[in-house]
Amino acid sequence: MGINKEHTFIEANDDTARLINNWANHLYQKLIVLDITDTDIDEFGKYYFNSHHAGSRLFFSVQSSAHIIYHSVKKSNKTISDITFIDYGAGLGTLFLLAGLVGFKEVYFNDYFPQWSGYARIVCNKLEIKITGFINGDIDAVIDYGKKNSVYFDIVASRNVVEHIYDLRSFYSKLYQSDLTAICYATTTANYHNIAMRLKHYWYHKKVEKSAYKKQREDHIKELIPGIDSKELEELIKLTRGRAFADFQDTVDLYLAKKKLIPVEFLGTNTCDCKTGVWAEHLITKENYFDIIQNAGFTPEYTAGFWDTNYKYAFVNLLTGILNSIIKVFGTRGYWFAPFVNVVAFKKL
Repeated sequence: MGINKEHTFIEANDDTARLINNWANHLYQKLIVLDITDTDIDEFGKYYFNSHHAGSRLFFSVQSSAHIIYHSVKKSNKTISDITFIDYGAGLGTLFLLAGLVGFKEVYFNDYFPQWSGYARIVCNKLEIKITGFINGDIDAVIDYGKKNSVYFDIVASRNVVEHIYDLRSFYSKLYQSDLTAICYATTTANYHNIAMRLKHYWYHKKVEKSAYKKQREDHIKELIPGIDSKELEELIKLTRGRAFADFQDTVDLYLAKKKLIPVEFLGTNTCDCKTGVWAEHLITKENYFDIIQNAGFTPEYTAGFWDTNYKYAFVNLLTGILNSIIKVFGTRGYWFAPFVNVVAFKKL
């Protein structure tokens, strides 16, 4: 992965792919030498960027962003210069950075937490990448911004975000009803159909539940019900897993009133921050996504992603290359072997 070497991030099958691949190479070369140690980005932000999108993960991050942009553009049936693009839940990934280079009409950055917008501005300034606007908050904030500023987001794209959205039904319904987008293109490593990825996420969910969110719910319940006895406390800790906002309070109220509780949909091993709803991590099936997306009004697609073939060790790349070949052989069922999946919701013309 040397400097100044021309890489193939996406096969140059047409002019759009060639354009995106050229800019992906440009971004990659810039990011190889990018140093954020002297910036005002906090330690967590630096750690997140370096562990997920820089260093050994940089090539795959840029490659994934190139594929998201290419396939969402092709889905739109528009030229890049006519498209407004938003990276939803962008964090400090490479998707908004590449989008800011390829020639979109407008590019927007979004993240739930305001500090990430500040970090993104710092990175964009260092790389001389222009982003049209920065939007803080959830889908309500994006829709509100779009309506107030007469912005139509042709493509709402995200990488490893859709699984973290607290209420997926509400997300897709609001997006469809807003009439502010035609395509919502998401990728997620929470691939239920790949047994290895499913087990990995089970382990991760159990880990964060034990280390953070169980204790958070316990403390919050004690605030709501001072002096609660230990038996009721343990029961409520279990019943409130995967709940946040008013859902959390409603569960407590219904439990105390001895009324029937509505189960958390798609709960599984999922857990989340009970005050903000963030870092929910839905691990759901293709059929679940189709049900959610179709009920919202969109048309769904669910396709296989691909394995990284740019690891340090040749034998690992050989194995991932074989897996990519298997994915292609299985076609529409390739997601059984893929490390991530593409979840697409679009409006038919």
